[in-house]
Amino acid sequence: MTQVDLAGGRFTKQYVSQIERGETVPSGDVLEWLAGRLGVERMFLETGLGTADVERLERRLTEGRRLLDTHRYAEAIELFRPLRESLPPGAPRTAYRDAMRGETWALIRVGRVTEAAELLAEARDMADGEGGARDEQAEVAYLTAVCCYTLSTMAAAHAEFARALQLLDEANEPNDLLRSDIHQWRSRCYRRQRDWEAAREDIDIALELVEALGDDRRSAEVNLQASLVAERQGRWVLARRYAEISHDLFAAVGDTVTRGRVLNNLAGLNHLLDSDEVAITQLREAFTIFVDANLEAEAGYVLSSLAEIHRERGELEEAEIEAQRALGLLEGRVDHVQEIGTAQLVLARAHLEQGELERAEDVLAAVDESYALAESVSHQARSWMVRGELELVRRNDAEAARLYREAATALQPTDP
Repeated sequence: MTQVDLAGGRFTKQYVSQIERGETVPSGDVLEWLAGRLGVERMFLETGLGTADVERLERRLTEGRRLLDTHRYAEAIELFRPLRESLPPGAPRTAYRDAMRGETWALIRVGRVTEAAELLAEARDMADGEGGARDEQAEVAYLTAVCCYTLSTMAAAHAEFARALQLLDEANEPNDLLRSDIHQWRSRCYRRQRDWEAAREDIDIALELVEALGDDRRSAEVNLQASLVAERQGRWVLARRYAEISHDLFAAVGDTVTRGRVLNNLAGLNHLLDSDEVAITQLREAFTIFVDANLEAEAGYVLSSLAEIHRERGELEEAEIEAQRALGLLEGRVDHVQEIGTAQLVLARAHLEQGELERAEDVLAAVDESYALAESVSHQARSWMVRGELELVRRNDAEAARLYREAATALQPTDP
């Protein structure tokens, strides 16, 4: 069909040419008429997608979300990335946002955080451009903050969380779902920095929001974070109650993997409450879940917890074996440096308590490197305390006292 044929006597050839070159934007009536002449839907001319394309796109996005919910992150990346890259320029912004969000979370979960940050830089350019809405900009800021947190750049994470909340305040419509996510994740930042009061305030806001939303999955996630905050404050019975609620909610939504993560936390609380046999049973169940799901880092967390219980029970050889297995599973995971340091610390203690002082000192050097990367002073303090124990065994009392003082200073509460 030539330009003259398409014009059909209604327009000039020049006008059709201007539309094709993007120099003129036709009105809705003109688009309807052109679509009829070409035998396509008006939506196809506007977006590059027909009704069948949109339905197919939504099915793919739904499948991607299912992959995320079932922790099949590599498959999710393989779905979201080509989907995002193949979207025509006129495709709905919501489709790009959904694909971008899904790919970002999948990249973060497999430890490819730098790639996720690069994708978010592209998304920020789009959100800040013409037609970008405040809630869209807030979501990009929130996901960027999660990347910063995962990479242990706490100051940058706080700045992005604050930006996201400010943008939501300026949005035309409330978005309590995103707001609850922001408060939940910012609570993690405060928890890592040992600002327990700020962490509790954020998690209380998140709990209130998800209760009103009636979202079981998010309620499960927020109750898990509430459990961790209560645990750090020494409120172990309350922490266990939050964890039990979280466990039951994850079971209700069919999320076996995250239920395994909660079992790991529940085991730690039961250990603190002198229920070691229950704790060990829960850890073994969690380990089986993670192995079946091919989640090595999470399996490493469980073995680290199991190693600590063995060490405290005086089963030092078992503690050493489990800590070494944990480190093997966590090797190279820069997004899990804090847990790497924790597993190394258990190993160092096992060496120390078996009288293997040189081996303990070598591992403690690695612990310091891991906790420095995690930017967690409270965890570094734990390392200094073990170093103090080592110096006491060597009868270096003055050096031991100095290390204990440093640890005590670092562990002073930051809240009033």
